[in-house]
Amino acid sequence: MQVTLRYGVETLTKTVSEGTKIGQLISDSNVKAVFGMGDNVRALINGVEMGSDVEVPNGATVVFETRCNQKAA
Repeated sequence: MQVTLRYGVETLTKTVSEGTKIGQLISDSNVKAVFGMGDNVRALINGVEMGSDVEVPNGATVVFETRCNQKAA
């Protein structure tokens, strides 16, 4: 499966196995190294935040955003 990952202005196309979860992408050391991101990010697909246990659909664009700019609840 091919997915597109985006963090800021950087984009990466990655081949992942079927059943890959959002949490696996967030914790992937190669993805972190390419984007220079840490663990404190959220993943969005079509503008909707996804939980770490959600499977990534084939062809999806996953946008990572930092959580540090969110207001405390």
